Amino acid sequence: MSFVAKRSLALVNIARPFSSRFYTTEAASGNLLNRLKDDRKTYMRSKQQPDLNVVKSVISEYTYYIKSPNAPTNHSEDAMVLSVLQKSIKKRQDSIAQYTAGGRPELAANEQQELVVLQRYLPEQMGAAEIEEKVRELVEQVGATSMKDMGKVMKAWTVDPAAADRKLVSDAVKKALS
Repeated sequence: MSFVAKRSLALVNIARPFSSRFYTTEAASGNLLNRLKDDRKTYMRSKQQPDLNVVKSVISEYTYYIKSPNAPTNHSEDAMVLSVLQKSIKKRQDSIAQYTAGGRPELAANEQQELVVLQRYLPEQMGAAEIEEKVRELVEQVGATSMKDMGKVMKAWTVDPAAADRKLVSDAVKKALS
């Protein structure tokens, strides 16, 4: 066996315990993160560059998010991935608005394509009518009567933020209390 072959075999044996640790514990614990990683592999194989770039950026942002000192420790992995997804979606929506206002429709179209890719990973969104109905029920449960009670209603809202945009919920609460 040549020196190069022995050296590469030794490197593989050294790296094996570390790589198996990362792939077995981290990937097995979260459903949404696994889906992102599987899609990354699929997009790499099929050379779908725009979709691949979006998925890689979300995985990268998630990695930075969990390593940051102010990352929540009591949330599930899926909740943290959804938080990163929502931040990415918000960035894309802001960029679309700015590019459109600045007269750059080609850049707005690129951001719109990325937004569509990101929205594939969100759970099914609640409609405006469904949100208003739940808010009305919640206002009755809490006993809210005026805009001063808006904080109570918002605090009592328990629906997953990924399923119902907080801005829509806030607007529905304002409408119900006014």
